[in-house]
Amino acid sequence: RRGGGMLARRAELGVRFARQIAATVADDLSGALADLDVLDLGCGYGYTAAALAETARSVVGVEPSAALATHAAELATKRFGDSGRLRVVHGGHDQLAAWPARFDLVVMDNVFEHIADQRAALGHVATTLRPGGVLYLLVPNRLWPIEHHYGLPALGWLPLPLANAYLRASGRGQSYDDAAFAPTRASLAALLDSSGAFDWRLQLPADLSLTQGSGPLYRLGAAALRRAPALWTISKALLVVARRRGQR
Repeated sequence: RRGGGMLARRAELGVRFARQIAATVADDLSGALADLDVLDLGCGYGYTAAALAETARSVVGVEPSAALATHAAELATKRFGDSGRLRVVHGGHDQLAAWPARFDLVVMDNVFEHIADQRAALGHVATTLRPGGVLYLLVPNRLWPIEHHYGLPALGWLPLPLANAYLRASGRGQSYDDAAFAPTRASLAALLDSSGAFDWRLQLPADLSLTQGSGPLYRLGAAALRRAPALWTISKALLVVARRRGQR
């Protein structure tokens, strides 16, 4: 029952996240989502990808975990059969290097902090985006004092060997290796600028009510960011909307 409840909660969040993504990038897309092709990179259980596929012309989910990719593929079959609206591929961002520029929107929702070679990942995303296509990238900020995945103070600030020891001592996990790559605002800006492929900006979510954990403190933080964008340096998360340079 606990497993079923967890999956039901993930399905509910997937709908909310898909609505948030669509609303946040609506003004940047070249047309209506119903006419566009979407890539969900690091699609996990597939619920956000499935919710996007209810509207988009097509969605491809890419997931490096074999177990999660299997779950997402089964969800795709259950929801859409062999219609092609949602297809799931087991693999990582390196697979994109061989794909032509075919997507109008790439989603990386709490995925970037799990990628060691982030420069290569951005290059692969640029390869598969059509000119004028949009990248939606949401990632925890390394400088936020409470680490996103394990809820431990300053975990993300430590060198990896110390972070692993701290995590084991806390009893909340054994290895931080898979989640240790959250950027700072400065390092993320440097990566995006050095790629030469994107025009980008930091962006607040379009609908704060759809954001997980959106309470009074979250709304207060969002209001502070509107008034003082320099506070992105210490924000809880970094939300980037980036447009692939070039003409369609």
